Amino acid sequence: MTLNPLILHQGSSLTLKRTTPDDAAFLFEKMYSCYEFMRLFRLNDTAETVEEVREKLIRRSSLTPAESGYLECLMIHKHHGIIGIIAAADYSALHKRAELLIGIFDEKHRSIYYGIESCILMGDLIFNAYHLHRFYAYSYGYNHPAHSVLTKTGFQLEGIMKEHLYDPVTQEYVDLHIYGMNETQMRQNPRISRLSKRLVGRDITQPLTAPLPPPDESKIPSMGTVSPSENQPYFAKSGILKRIIRITN
Repeated sequence: MTLNPLILHQGSSLTLKRTTPDDAAFLFEKMYSCYEFMRLFRLNDTAETVEEVREKLIRRSSLTPAESGYLECLMIHKHHGIIGIIAAADYSALHKRAELLIGIFDEKHRSIYYGIESCILMGDLIFNAYHLHRFYAYSYGYNHPAHSVLTKTGFQLEGIMKEHLYDPVTQEYVDLHIYGMNETQMRQNPRISRLSKRLVGRDITQPLTAPLPPPDESKIPSMGTVSPSENQPYFAKSGILKRIIRITN
């Protein structure tokens, strides 16, 4: 059992842990230096060195998610270890909204089920812990698995921006699809209700009304390497919701 403030949420197979400066080398190798991954995750987000990634993470770790407008987590599988990354970006306190970013590093782990579970976990945080009104996501036109994960987790296709971005590697313009979901749509979605009962252990379409148990450490490989930080929000299942709500202040 743990109240480690880096651990934000946990499902049947995945744990969401906030990134820290110690993750810089790993993220540079699996993410920023891998064009095949970045063309699916965030096409023009670049970093040339490990130190550049570390400086970015240091800046983020010195701020609350409300101050930085960005909350980034590693997706840790109970058997495979770290398999991907998920984030809530472009947070707006006024509009109570955030953008979903999600990516799985290695093709062998790109199961639609891990994508669905991570989206359900982050959606639970966004709507039930942080009390936001809207969650949305952009996806490149060629990223068909992402389109499938988004629609299966309650997001609706709201539009397609034709040739909206330029890929300097392929020298081609890329379509950008926008998906979105508001709180009312989430709470009225029977598929989210069914999925969350299986993947989270409760119906996330219903608001949190009572403290929930902390995460199971046995589902977190190398838990000993996770170190607490005063600037991280508490885990949603700890029953300590005041700190986690700071993202909306």
